[in-house]
Amino acid sequence: MSATCIAAVTAVPALAQEAQDDTVIETITVVARKRAENVQTVPISITALTGEGLQDRGIARVSDLVNAVPNLSQDGGGAVLGALGIRGIVSQTRNIGFDSGLGVYVDGVLGVRPNSFDQELPDIATLEVLRGPQGTLFGRNTTAGAINITTRKPDLEAFHVEGRAAYGNLDQAEGSVYLTGPLAPGKLAFKIAGSIATRDGYIRNVLSDEKLNNLDRKSLRGGLLWKPTADLDVALGGSWLKQSDRLLLGQIADNTVGGLAGLPGFFADPYTVAQDGRNQQDREIWTANLNIDWRVGDYTVTSITAYGDNTSRLIVDNDGRPIPLSTSDFRDGARQFTQELRLASPAGGTFDYLVGLYYLYQDADADRSTVALGPPGPGAFFGSISSISTLKTNAYAAFVNANWRPTESVTISGGLRYNIETRDLDFVQTNTSFVPLPNLTAKLDREDRDLSGNLSVTWQFADTARVYASVARGFKSGGYNPDIVGDTQISFGPENAWSYEAGFKADLLDRKLRVNAAAFYTDYKDLQVSALIGAAFQIRNAAAAKIKGFELEVTAKPVRELELNFGAGYTDATYDNFPGCGPGLNCAGKRLPFVPKLSLSAGGQLTLPVGDGSLALRSDLSYRSSVFYEASNVPDGRLPGYVLVNGRVGYTFAEDKVTVAVFGRNLFDKRYRDFSFYLAPFDQRMDRWAVPRTYGVEISTRF
Repeated sequence: MSATCIAAVTAVPALAQEAQDDTVIETITVVARKRAENVQTVPISITALTGEGLQDRGIARVSDLVNAVPNLSQDGGGAVLGALGIRGIVSQTRNIGFDSGLGVYVDGVLGVRPNSFDQELPDIATLEVLRGPQGTLFGRNTTAGAINITTRKPDLEAFHVEGRAAYGNLDQAEGSVYLTGPLAPGKLAFKIAGSIATRDGYIRNVLSDEKLNNLDRKSLRGGLLWKPTADLDVALGGSWLKQSDRLLLGQIADNTVGGLAGLPGFFADPYTVAQDGRNQQDREIWTANLNIDWRVGDYTVTSITAYGDNTSRLIVDNDGRPIPLSTSDFRDGARQFTQELRLASPAGGTFDYLVGLYYLYQDADADRSTVALGPPGPGAFFGSISSISTLKTNAYAAFVNANWRPTESVTISGGLRYNIETRDLDFVQTNTSFVPLPNLTAKLDREDRDLSGNLSVTWQFADTARVYASVARGFKSGGYNPDIVGDTQISFGPENAWSYEAGFKADLLDRKLRVNAAAFYTDYKDLQVSALIGAAFQIRNAAAAKIKGFELEVTAKPVRELELNFGAGYTDATYDNFPGCGPGLNCAGKRLPFVPKLSLSAGGQLTLPVGDGSLALRSDLSYRSSVFYEASNVPDGRLPGYVLVNGRVGYTFAEDKVTVAVFGRNLFDKRYRDFSFYLAPFDQRMDRWAVPRTYGVEISTRF
């Protein structure tokens, strides 16, 4: 495909000058390299979406991206326990000592903990999904990639108000508002953005008559922009997110096998359960940040100072039955301070550079307990196991990134980052049951140092087309496993990855066709993985993996009224070696869990003038192939692939101020499982079924 596109471009003597904005594909500006750049010029595989593009596709939060972005995946464990991943690496960060290989950044600030990553998106300027190691500029632990979110700036000149309200089946109610304007024109401005989303659960617990897997989320983001001079921007921001819903983590998959086979609680109907224990997930996240950009001549000094506070709680009926066998209650908290300081040279010349320093301090704690009351019979066990832990992290880094243009058509880019990270853990586990898990008291400390970096070469062979090749080394620091642990070895070392990528980016046919493609190969060493140790899962540096694949994204705008998009991702992710992935098992040659081999998305929007307004018809399709939920690739841990279709029809009245629309998600009511896990103490498989068809009506306004 790359060869064909190159031939098509070089056959055109000169591409036409930029046409009117509404007749060509939109140019999106990103800050993937800490500078404002056209996404088509950045030698990274990126999916970039504007706030309007997110709204058109019905993407209201980060987790909604999974069905729209090639090679982005998740494990489905919910907002508190779940994990996102890119290109085959999905790190289940179920405790405070283990970090994600993917980072989510909002206005340059890393999320406090992975359970803060699933952000609401009410006021987004751009959202960028960066694939592959991003350790040079985004820092610690981004071996898989990064999601970089830039919010809209307050308007210094005029007031704007935007609002949206929606209502649908399952008593689904959503609303958002955005307000911005000057307090002192040209000097000081504010913004306020908020959202709320509620929905009844779709799985009924016949024992309590509760509806599980409901939705209850609220968010608020505010900001001030002060511009005392033409060369100084001072932005103060803050955000709050609260979620509290009855998450069903699992329901019985099969009542004919396992240690609890034949006991009550199994239903053939996937939307019915009978559980006596409580199921709940709660999280509350506060953030504050101060971003300063000071232009000194042609240079820019940037300072980003941020603080965040994150608390979460997860309560689970482990056995999934109307019998008081086992429940768990996990409470985590983290407080985080970060400071980044950068100097950027003038851009666009033969040589430019960016240098910076970074510091992170995180103070995290966890209080976890599990009560076990048996299964009945001679092998019964009774009692509880609990752990209390505190973890303090200090991370320091210095980094540099530069671009050299020896000719007008060739750019050589590279960067290095030196990381130092220290961690101190206090951990106590107390066991009063007969489950073979240890009592343990530990005071541990560790230090990791590493040099990560990247190098790329880009050749612009036509005005709007280029190819690139890159190599990057990613580093993820070591950590601890302060959880319910199976043995006394709760420390693990760092992992590292070498990633190689070649890509093609082109705007063709007078910018009516955009084709972006990338192929990659990644070699992971000392991969941090979760292994079953006795009756508990623990993190080990037990694995090596090789991952290869590609991404392809195509956007077409053949006429003003029609825009089409297509995305494809392929990931072949297998273990080279993984001894101890299960009792007496080596999972060499097995597929990495949670990763579909093939991900596809396609969509189109047709906008037609009708009366004094316009009618917009949009449809989006996504496909995800099957995934395994354990490294052993056992057949009952395989979830089949699925196809989802969403649709939207909206009418915008004259002057583009009011839009009324009807929408539907999962229009063909596909029933599929989106989570699965093996419950070792009971030898029982647990699944969860995803949201059925939803639909409704919405109204949005802008003034």
